[in-house]
Amino acid sequence: MDILNLLILTLFLSPHFINAFPSPLYSLRSPHICSEVQILPLPGASVVSLQRGEKSAFTLPAAPPLLLDSVSVPSICEINITLTHPAVDDKVNIQVWLPLEEWNGRFVALGGSGWAAGHGPLTLGPAVAGGFAAASTDAGVFADPSSPALWALKENGEVNLGLLTNFASRSVHEMAVIGKAVTESYYGKKPTSYWNGCSTGGRQGLVAAQQYPDDFDRILAGAPAIYWPTYVMAELWPQVVMKEEGIFPSQDELNAVVTAAVAVCDGLDGIQDNVITDLAKCNFDPSSVVGKLNIDGKEVTITSKIASIVKKIWEGPIIDSQRLWYGMPIGAPLDSLANTTLVNGTRAGLPFFVPDTWIRYFIEQDPDFQISSVGSGELGQLFSRSQTEYDNLFNNANPDLSRFQSSGGKLLVWHGEADQLIYPQGSTQYRQCVEKAMGGGSKVDIFFRYFQAPGVDHCGLGSTPGARPSNAFEALIAWVEEGIAPEALKGQTPPSAPAQFTRKICRYPLVPKYRGFGDASSLESFDCVQAS
Repeated sequence: MDILNLLILTLFLSPHFINAFPSPLYSLRSPHICSEVQILPLPGASVVSLQRGEKSAFTLPAAPPLLLDSVSVPSICEINITLTHPAVDDKVNIQVWLPLEEWNGRFVALGGSGWAAGHGPLTLGPAVAGGFAAASTDAGVFADPSSPALWALKENGEVNLGLLTNFASRSVHEMAVIGKAVTESYYGKKPTSYWNGCSTGGRQGLVAAQQYPDDFDRILAGAPAIYWPTYVMAELWPQVVMKEEGIFPSQDELNAVVTAAVAVCDGLDGIQDNVITDLAKCNFDPSSVVGKLNIDGKEVTITSKIASIVKKIWEGPIIDSQRLWYGMPIGAPLDSLANTTLVNGTRAGLPFFVPDTWIRYFIEQDPDFQISSVGSGELGQLFSRSQTEYDNLFNNANPDLSRFQSSGGKLLVWHGEADQLIYPQGSTQYRQCVEKAMGGGSKVDIFFRYFQAPGVDHCGLGSTPGARPSNAFEALIAWVEEGIAPEALKGQTPPSAPAQFTRKICRYPLVPKYRGFGDASSLESFDCVQAS
């Protein structure tokens, strides 16, 4: 999959969203008229424009790669609000869609991906089709997931901290306040409020839990992009490794090493399913496959330098004997962060666009800065500058969730263990920090549950063969509305996987284990146990 499309696709587009929830719908006519819905004032912000009107049912056409299938959208009350913050001189657009008749009593705010804070109709459509009142925001930074070029720098070349603050946190809160107020005023009933997002959207969900604990009753955060000033810098590490080794391998060569690693470590859990279930047990050394490999009928030669590159990528950025962040998990594809391209017949590095733009616009404040010039020494300095300048604004990893817990909130986080973009160790670290800050795992489990999905790529996308969560949002609703705390999520492999199976995706720190009998392709044949 194209690396840009992979990250763009990390918004929430699960087909399980549509008509997936058994709770009864409220068959009603709102006591208010759509055109008369009022917007409450927000401190520090002014309403520039307010557009309200009913819209008849329509079909939202497929728009790959963002919306893979068309969606039948019911008649809605459509509300478009534009805010400005005088000190920022911005225009923040918030969209709220309200089903005219069959509303399920819930409000959901929807997150973004990459550099986009939200995706408007492409996420609102599936949500209202499922009976939700829904909201999306562009944070005033437009909706281009691939680049902040249009807003990152002011005319004088300085970082636009006002817009970066919108993207980092402020827009999440304002969307929640406006969206919930509009929903309640229209239906005459206070909604149960949900957040749903992955990647940037997952980070936005944790921002809400940490900074605005009263905004949402329930939060689903997938592969959250927390520790941003650190993990984004680590995304450049594979390019630096290839540069300093003096060779830029092809994807066939890199993938051959990954395939060999999965083949060696796959069976450690007692099941052959092309998935590494317990990464801690996998001690595969890339140097063991130096020579010729036959992968899917194709002969690939692995040199010692290629093996060294993969090993260093897995180890992560270690500069001057200091570990700066985690390494890419074994089994994750290398085609995004270790991507290459041919330039005049010579293979060269192709940095991933998030670290590329982060460094050029926010660290160097120079759109023409050459990322290809960065070596390990320079990368270490960039790490330090990124953390020093932006941790307070953009780390989004405060482990003190006591206010969110006190408000009655519930938080469900999941992360694929073959995530090639936002490494799962970061989410695990955050969970461990919350446990340390709040009295241990059993106390944290009361309101915050974390799930690790073996063999699953970023937000369940890509080509990895693991079982993706298929009921995460439903599990969150059941936890809240039926009192059923999730012990495991249901996992289902994608149609493209070489083998079709279901798996239990266990709550941390448990892992799935085959019982030794029964259908190995069924989740019913697995238990969640302590990792050995």
